[in-house]
Amino acid sequence: HSLNRIAFRNLVGVCFSEDEAKAMAADVDVIDGPDDKGEMFDRPGKLSDRLPAPYKNDEAARAANNGALPPDLSLIIKSRGQHEDYLFSLLTGYREPPVGVKLMPGQYYNPYFPGAKIAMEIQLQDGAVDYPDGTPA
Repeated sequence: HSLNRIAFRNLVGVCFSEDEAKAMAADVDVIDGPDDKGEMFDRPGKLSDRLPAPYKNDEAARAANNGALPPDLSLIIKSRGQHEDYLFSLLTGYREPPVGVKLMPGQYYNPYFPGAKIAMEIQLQDGAVDYPDGTPA
């Protein structure tokens, strides 16, 4: 999923310190310009830059996701009813499909997703994150 409307500065004080967000931004090469010769150039990212897209284009995103285009998540919380509750329910709501519900290969059943059939795999799994302080995940 992309976060097209989120800049590195939006992460400061939410989940990262300013120094951490600056370091993350600096790890990203941003195309800038043109310079005085009319050429575009790469530079290290800064807090005002937006987060990079995970795919080069929509076709690459679909190819990596069983033909489904993952929506941009910048404003998803504002656009769905029940805001944060929707996201929580979506991430924790995966279930076995009820009797009679057929899923195509690469689909999962989630009653909180419109239509209840979703191409996104289960995202929250035990042991998927390693925290620096050893906190179990």
